[in-house]
Amino acid sequence: MNKKLTFTATILVGLMLGAGTTVLADNIWQGHQNIVETKNNIDKLTAKINASQSSLSDLQHQLSDAQAQYATLKQQYGNDVASKDAQIQQKIAEGQRAVAQKQAEVDAKQQTINDLTSKLEAAKQTNNDLSQAIEDAQSIKDYSDQAVKSVSAK
Repeated sequence: MNKKLTFTATILVGLMLGAGTTVLADNIWQGHQNIVETKNNIDKLTAKINASQSSLSDLQHQLSDAQAQYATLKQQYGNDVASKDAQIQQKIAEGQRAVAQKQAEVDAKQQTINDLTSKLEAAKQTNNDLSQAIEDAQSIKDYSDQAVKSVSAK
């Protein structure tokens, strides 16, 4: 019985050791799988970070280019506005000169009209004076004709 008990105990110890070894091996194998998966996850995260950094760098370059284009366009706009302003000021000055020239012409024509109006008034006055002289002469002629008739009738 002792042999049987020893044999049974040996088998039991062997089975336990085998089961313990299997559990230990399974745990070790599971830990290895976890390490491999963690390494794969780290590699994926590293690739994403690198891609994001590359994308960020590209976007920063694009932003820098866009800012340079903006500055150039802003400068061109400022130059265009200044040029248009100068053109407008030049046109205003030309318009003012043209208005002043036309005003001088109008003033000269008005002076001519005033001179002619004065001459017309003087001519009317002379005409009125002549008309009055003619009336006076006609009146004297009529008076003399009447005087001659009245002397001849007597």
